[in-house]
Formats: sequence, structure tokens, C-alpha cells
Amino acid sequence: MGRSVPRVSRLSKLLEEAKQENRRFEEQVQSLLNQSMTETSSLQSKIAELRQRNKEALAECERTKKEKEDVVATLTKKNDAIKATLQQQNQEMRQALEELNRSSAHAQAELMDARNALLVCRQQLTQSSAQLESLRKEQTARMSLTDRVAVLEAELKAKDTELAEVKKLSSQAKSANAAISRDDSTTLVQEFNNIRALLANCIPERPAGMFSASTMSSSNEVVSALRKLNSDIHQDATIMAEYMAESFGFEKGKVNGNEETALFQQVGTTIGPGLVHFLGTKNHSEDPILIQIAFQTHIARYLCWLSTAWIASGGKERLGSTDQSNTTQTVTTAWSALSHILSKHLQFDDAQLCSATASKIIAGLADILLVAGCDGTRPQLCDALKQKFSEKVSLLAKSGMRINKVIANSIDRGLDVVVIKPATLFDSTCMDDGYDDGEHDKNTMNNRVLCPTDIGLRQRSKGPSSGGRILLKPKIALESVVDNLDD
Repeated sequence: MGRSVPRVSRLSKLLEEAKQENRRFEEQVQSLLNQSMTETSSLQSKIAELRQRNKEALAECERTKKEKEDVVATLTKKNDAIKATLQQQNQEMRQALEELNRSSAHAQAELMDARNALLVCRQQLTQSSAQLESLRKEQTARMSLTDRVAVLEAELKAKDTELAEVKKLSSQAKSANAAISRDDSTTLVQEFNNIRALLANCIPERPAGMFSASTMSSSNEVVSALRKLNSDIHQDATIMAEYMAESFGFEKGKVNGNEETALFQQVGTTIGPGLVHFLGTKNHSEDPILIQIAFQTHIARYLCWLSTAWIASGGKERLGSTDQSNTTQTVTTAWSALSHILSKHLQFDDAQLCSATASKIIAGLADILLVAGCDGTRPQLCDALKQKFSEKVSLLAKSGMRINKVIANSIDRGLDVVVIKPATLFDSTCMDDGYDDGEHDKNTMNNRVLCPTDIGLRQRSKGPSSGGRILLKPKIALESVVDNLDD
């Protein structure tokens, strides 16, 4: 019993402490609850405030977005307007620049024309001065018209004597030969009488027509024209040879038998048998240099003839020129006058003559290609050359005809265009090597001319002795040009 009282007392005490501890806990809980409610209320007010702010921010964002869209639309319109304005200004600037370029080019062309005209005027003035001086010298040295006619009459009498001898010899001939000789003699007499009548009627008109200030020319003009022609021949021959070598195939020894003999002989009379031989034995597919040289030779020889010949209508006949190297200057002048006057009665047609010349040249070029082993037929080659180069060949023919007229009207008499014959020994005093490789001594017995490539000009001496001076050296190709070519 005594032990239970303290125990109860201790339990009561513990119970009291537990109650106090419970009250303190409840107070703490109540405090925390009050605090939580206060914080919750504060949070709710903040949440409401944030929601209000969010609504205001969304409204502000919508307003800003709308303003931005309005600004973008406005800027887009302005940008489109600016682009259209810039494009229009750019177009106007381009047009203005093009107009300025055209005006500048036109001004430059007019300036060049003016300079060229001034240069031509200067050249004409220089040539006129030289021609005037030459005319003065020729006037002092020229024989009177009466003296020239007298000399011509003497020459005609000599021709009469020769014809009389021909008649006598023809009468002594036998059978058919005698008849042929009589016919020839009669023809010669008729031609001689016609020429004498024309000479008597036309020679007095020579001074006024041939020495007109508007038609006179000099040897310098002939040299310049020939240099231009030679350059054109070389350039055109190179272009034509390269084009035909690219357009057709070539085979060595393609032409044979009788056809080879006839064709080779025909082409050989124009460009030389040596060049024909090399054309038929060399390979031309990779390097058509021999074809180019052959083209040059053919064109140069044909235009050399055209530059001095008087061609009749149709291009088949001509009034031949005489070899006047052993005659007096008076006879030379009279013969030139007679040729000039007779040509007026032959009714030249420059267009037909140019067309016939171009056709003849093109046919010769086709023959050269056949000799070189071209795999095309002659009609195919002629058609290809005509379609591609007819204009170039016609211009070359016109240049040859123009040189003909310049020589006929030149105040410098005795002018002859010349080409060097194949197989001639090289002589540097009267010819130039157009294909000089610098590896051969040209002035040797073994250095012979393969073919001519350019046209030259010489002037016959005025005295009775033969010869003359070279005004423009003709160019040639030596046989050594083929040394480095492929077989």
C-alpha cells in the first residue's frame, strides 16, 4: 500500500505533464493552422492578382500583335512600292546606259571614219603630188603624137612585109598544108587590116582618155593592191584547206590508172608536176599544209592571168598582150592604147566574168582535192566549196579585175604581174620564199621552186634591151617545204 501511493503520484504527475504537453501541441497546431490559413488567403489574393495581370498581358499581347500585323502590312506595301520604283528606275538606267553606249560607239565610228577619210585625203594628196611630178617628167620625155603614129606606120609596114613573105611561103606549100597556110594567111591579113584601121581611128583619142586625172593611178597603187590580194589569197586558202580536211577524208593513191594520168596532168599544168606528185604521196589528214599551198598556187596563177587579160563576154577569149621587151616605148604605149580601146568594143560584163572566174577557180580547187586523195566526188567537192566559200572566191576575182583596171589606167607604163614557174632555180634577187624555215641554203643548185604562192610586179625597161626592175617580189614555196611532212 505504501509503495502504490508514490507510484500514483508519479503517474498523476506524468499525466499532468502529458496534458500540458498536449495543450502546447494543440496550441502549436492551432498556430500553424492559423498561419496556414493566413498564407492560403495571401496566396489566393496573389493568384487572383496574377490572373488579372495575365489577362491584361494577353490583352496587351493581342493589341501588340494586331499593331505588328498592321505595321507589317504597311511596310509590305511600302516595300512593294519601293521595289516597283527601283525596277522602273533600273530599267530606265539600263536604257539610258545602252543609249549612251550606242551614242559612244556611233561617235567612235564617226571619229574613225573621219580619221580614215583624213588619212585617205593625205594619201591622195601625196599620190596626186607624185602623179603630177611623174606626169611632168613624162610630158617632157614623151614623143609627140605624130611621131608615135609615124613609128606605128613603120611597124605596120614591117608587118605588111612579113605577111607578104607568109603569103609567098604559103603559096609554095603542098596539098593540105598549103591550103591551111593560105587560110591562116588570109585570116592574118584580115586581122591585121582590122587592127590597122582601128589603130588609125583610135590612137588620136588615147591622150585624153588614158591620162584623165580621175582615172590615173601609179605603180604604188598596184603594189598595194597586190599585197592586199596576196594576203587575202593566203588567208582564204588556209581557211578552205582546213575546212575541207575536216569535212572529208583523205587516202593516198586513191586515184589511179588512166584517170590518175589525165587528172594529174591537168592539175600539173597549173600548179606544177612536183606539187602534184607530193599531193598524191603525202598524208593530209593531220596537216593540210600542202593542200593550202596548192590552193594558193592555183588561185595566184589564175588571178595573175586575170589581172592583165582582156576577157571577152563569157570569159573564154581575151585580147592578148604582146612581149614588148624588145620594142620601143612608143610602140608599147601605142599597143596599150589600142588594147584599152579595143576592150571597150568587147562588151565586158563584170558580173558574168566574176561568176565564170569563181566557178573556174572552185573547179580547180576540187581537182586539187581529188589529186590529194579526197574521198568525195568532184560534184560533192564543188558543191561544198561553193556553199561555204563562193563569196570569198568571188571577192578574190573582183580584186583581180580591179588590179587589171588599175594597171590599164596607170601612168607608169610597162607594168607586168608575174608568178615564178615551178622547177625554177631559186634566186633571192627576184623572188622570196613564202615558207622559209631557216634550215636550208636557198641559193644552191638543188634548191628549186616547187610552186608559186604570191603574185609579184615588175616594170619593163623603157629601152630596147630586155629586163626591168622588180617592184614587188613574187613569193614561192621551195621543194624543201615537204621534207618534214609525213609520208
